[in-house]
Amino acid sequence: MMLVDGRRARTVPLADRGLNYGDGLFETMRLHDGAVPLLDRHLARLEAGCERLGLPWPGQEQLRQDLRAVTAEAAPAGVAKIMLTRGDGARGYAPGPARPARRIVSAHPLPARLDTPLAVGICLTRLGSSPALAGIKHLGRLEQVLAAGEAAAAGWDEGLMRDCNGDVAEATRHHLFFLRGGRLFTPPGRALAVAGIMRALVLDTLDDLGLAGGEAPLRYDAVHEVEAMYLCNAVVGMRAVNRIDGRALGEPGLLPRLRAALASRGVTWLA
Repeated sequence: MMLVDGRRARTVPLADRGLNYGDGLFETMRLHDGAVPLLDRHLARLEAGCERLGLPWPGQEQLRQDLRAVTAEAAPAGVAKIMLTRGDGARGYAPGPARPARRIVSAHPLPARLDTPLAVGICLTRLGSSPALAGIKHLGRLEQVLAAGEAAAAGWDEGLMRDCNGDVAEATRHHLFFLRGGRLFTPPGRALAVAGIMRALVLDTLDDLGLAGGEAPLRYDAVHEVEAMYLCNAVVGMRAVNRIDGRALGEPGLLPRLRAALASRGVTWLA
């Protein structure tokens, strides 16, 4: 089911600026027992993105209402998505007069095989550096599209992406954590395309688990030295990596501990 500005629809207008210029934002959220467990965090990130882009904020209650309407007809477990665009506009980059953001809210089936380990490789496509857009989940994700195409062509489950300095920063649709010297690290936030919700929750658990490592760069030539790697996002939770570019990677048994720590913070839907 999809709602556009609160009404059932299957299309958006040809003049929509999100379609023409990627002028908008989105959030992809886990649906569990008919609700979105991390909704407050998703809406906070979406509101912050609206402020950065100068996009009119429709308000939390309006978006919650749209989500309730969509999820009422969806399966209890699945994926919910919100897109906000600047609405219709004339040809040209410059935004026209301010108007309410277009709201596109939809529900989708849950992806399959969320509990299986992942085989990954390192993509040639790199993340660009855009300080004006860093951290927000804007609609312009062509770097991830290209890298995901590389991963699919290579037969990987997911592709790792490097930043402009050549350090491994994240995956096409996940953030990553790696075990080194008995501590868990994640690449620095300044290198990331999106400020991850699940990434922040995992960082909050590390002290409790005695694994605190925090943020640290992961050099391209050091990827094959890590003891273990985990990928996370707000739909799948935490998943283990078992192969990097064909090399088997150990699983030291941290995944159940990480999932239990997240469950203590309300993330009880992990596979």
